[in-house]
Amino acid sequence: MDDVLVALRMIVALAAVLGLLLFLSRRLQKAGAKGGGPLDGLLPKKLGRLSVLRPPRSSASKSARPRPEKITVVARTGIGAKAQLVVAEFGGIRYVLGVTEGGVSVVDTQEAPAEIDETIDDETIDDERGDDTERPPLTSVA
Repeated sequence: MDDVLVALRMIVALAAVLGLLLFLSRRLQKAGAKGGGPLDGLLPKKLGRLSVLRPPRSSASKSARPRPEKITVVARTGIGAKAQLVVAEFGGIRYVLGVTEGGVSVVDTQEAPAEIDETIDDETIDDERGDDTERPPLTSVA
C-alpha cells in the first residue's frame, strides 16, 4: 500500500513539473513572437506595470561601454571541395585562416596595411612618373 502511494505521489510531482515546463515554454514563445524581451512573458500584465516604478537606465552608461570591434572578411577563396582560405581583419591585424569541416586554424597573421588616401587621380601619378604610358589597371590579389 505504501509503495502505491509513493508511486502515485511521484507521478503527481512529475506531472506538476512537466505542466510547469509546458506553461513556461508557451508563455515564452508568445512573448518572443510579440517581439518583447525573453522574460517579458513571465510576468502578468498587471505586474508588468511595476517596471514603471523602476528608474530607467541612463543612456550614458550604455555609451560608456566600449563597443566591440567588427570582424571584416577581406578575401576568401576555395582551395578544395570543403576547404577555404580566408583573410579576415580584426583590431588592425589581418589573419589568414584555413577553414575546413573540422574547424578553423590560423595560418598567418600580419598588421593590416594603413588606409590609403584614394583622392589621387591618374594624372597625378603619371606626372610623378614622368611618362604618359598606358598601363593596365591593377587587380587586387586579396
